[in-house]
Amino acid sequence: MSTPLTLVVTLTAHPGQAAALEAGLSLLVPASQAEAGCLQYDLHRRHDDPRVFCMIEQWQDAAVHAAHQQTAHFLTFGRTCGGLLERVEHHQMQRIL
Repeated sequence: MSTPLTLVVTLTAHPGQAAALEAGLSLLVPASQAEAGCLQYDLHRRHDDPRVFCMIEQWQDAAVHAAHQQTAHFLTFGRTCGGLLERVEHHQMQRIL
C-alpha cells in the first residue's frame, strides 16, 4: 500500500496582486479537489499578511501528485498566475500521528 503524500505550499503574491492570485487559486482548488487520488486540497490565507496563501494538500501517493501537475487546470494556473507570484515554498510533510 502506498503512503499518502502531504504538502504544505506557501504562495506569496507580488504587492498589489493578492486579489488576482486569489481569483486564480479559486479556480484551481475545486478542480484539484475533484481529481481522483486527491485526499485534501485546502486554501488558507495568512491573517496578518493577505498576500500570503497556504495550500494544504494530501494526495494518495507521489504518482497521483505527479499526474496532478500535468492536468490542464494546474498548467493553466501556472501560465495565468505564475507572474503574480513573488515566492513559492513547497514542504513535503510526513504524518506522524
